Amino acid sequence: MMYVENGTKIADETAKSLLNSVENVKIVSNSVGQISRASSQQAGSIEQITLGIDQISNVVQTNSATAEESAAASEELSGQAQVMKELVGKFKLRKEYKTTDL
Repeated sequence: MMYVENGTKIADETAKSLLNSVENVKIVSNSVGQISRASSQQAGSIEQITLGIDQISNVVQTNSATAEESAAASEELSGQAQVMKELVGKFKLRKEYKTTDL
């Protein structure tokens, strides 16, 4: 009879341990699911950040090209202004100007 009682006690303890293990597996499984969902959300956020950085990069490249074009146009205008100054410098104006001469 003592063996049966010990066997029953061991079986009960084993059942409790197995139930405890099952509960722990459920907790771990739930945690893994939460980690998976959080990872998916983070991946989506990283994708949005990457798109934003790509857009910023495109704007910077466009601004850089525009700045280069503006610098080239500025140099061209400067050269044309110098030519205009030289041409205008060839005109001789009278020192005295009267309104009746019009």
